[in-house]
Amino acid sequence: MRDATRLEDVITRFIAQECKATVKSWKNVERILRLYVLPRWGDWPIADIRRKHVHALLDDLVEEGKRGTAREVRKHLSRLFNWSVDRELVDMNPIYRLQRKDLMPNPDAGRALSDDELKAIWRGAGELGYPFGDYYRLLMLTGQRRAEWAGAKRSDIDLDSGSLEIPRARYKGRRDHLVPFSTPVRQIVDRLPEWHRKDYCLFSTKSGLVPISGFTQGKRRLDEAAREVLREIVRDPNHVLPHYRVHDFRVTCETRLAQLGFSQDVRDAVLGHAKPGLQRTYNKHDYMEEKHAALEAYAQHIMEVVA
Repeated sequence: MRDATRLEDVITRFIAQECKATVKSWKNVERILRLYVLPRWGDWPIADIRRKHVHALLDDLVEEGKRGTAREVRKHLSRLFNWSVDRELVDMNPIYRLQRKDLMPNPDAGRALSDDELKAIWRGAGELGYPFGDYYRLLMLTGQRRAEWAGAKRSDIDLDSGSLEIPRARYKGRRDHLVPFSTPVRQIVDRLPEWHRKDYCLFSTKSGLVPISGFTQGKRRLDEAAREVLREIVRDPNHVLPHYRVHDFRVTCETRLAQLGFSQDVRDAVLGHAKPGLQRTYNKHDYMEEKHAALEAYAQHIMEVVA
């Protein structure tokens, strides 16, 4: 008979009995625990895991540049241990009041959106239609900066390879940047209006002549639509949509790519984070296959969340 207190068996019970019933994104919880916890302690009795072991795991993740992942690991482990204490599988939660100032969120850096927020904003964007609705959905699916899609022209799109090329003239990193299309992104791009011009702006209220403007009003309309959707989701007619910035779509992409198991180098390549000293030698085709795989996995994950 297998030991019921073996960590792998406890996690299996925790996912089946607790997470599937109470956590909409339970697959993310399971993914994080199986990717980062089980390889280290899977065969251990859960009672053998001490505070020092948790610190060591989090230290390793931080050193690997996976600070966001470390936060998620800490959060899910704390819930796992609380559940285990309640079932008398362990006497105490070793993560209780665990001091980790290095894992405190930086409010200036933005925040990752919850599943309910993503679903509400996605559906709210759908109600806006073209141009702002499609624009916001592409930002959500790709994690790119606002100006990189807002200023995109038809000549920046390569339909054969399925990518957006952001020229260095309007790219923050002062170099060309390629964004490979996932399947959902390709579907949105394929249905954008086509204007009868030699070249035109993808998102425009002037028949492609100039790019979209009025972003403050566009965000206000998005928030109003998303708020009503969120109230339906939580079944509370007075629920307030938490404040968020469009930049938080990038933070969400970074965080969830980490949860999906993609390395810091791949995440940096997807988001266009330049590494010090490499701007001059940066090749826009670097990590192209890895970026495509990451954005495809991320887009499919988002589509599952918003379904």
